[in-house]
Amino acid sequence: MPCLPEMFKGKNMLETSSRDILYIVLSFCVLWVTVFLCWTFFYFIRILRNALRIVEEFRTRIQFLTEAVDCVRGKVETMSEILSLVTNGVTGYVKKTAERKASEWINKGAEKMNESAKEAVDKAVEATAKKMKRMAKKL
Repeated sequence: MPCLPEMFKGKNMLETSSRDILYIVLSFCVLWVTVFLCWTFFYFIRILRNALRIVEEFRTRIQFLTEAVDCVRGKVETMSEILSLVTNGVTGYVKKTAERKASEWINKGAEKMNESAKEAVDKAVEATAKKMKRMAKKL
């Protein structure tokens, strides 16, 4: 026989001791453990890849949401400035209109007061004139 180790000389491989069978069983077990670990690593890597995709999609959506909020914020600030200008303009217009109406009301009140005062003075003059006529008749 060609160069075989001493344990195999004159022996068939299946006719060896129980230790050889143990080694064969252990080699199959190692083979199955290796296959199982490879399969486990494969699925673990797939889970990590899916998690990475989810994180990237989440980042994309957060970026889109941030841009939308910034856009809305800019529009709200612009509208706020415009409303501030409009409010100041309307406030000034209302103030001027109120001042003009108040001035007209005061002038009308003063005219009515002046007319009332003139009437009162005229009545007082008439009454005084009547009294003077009576006094003059008596004298």
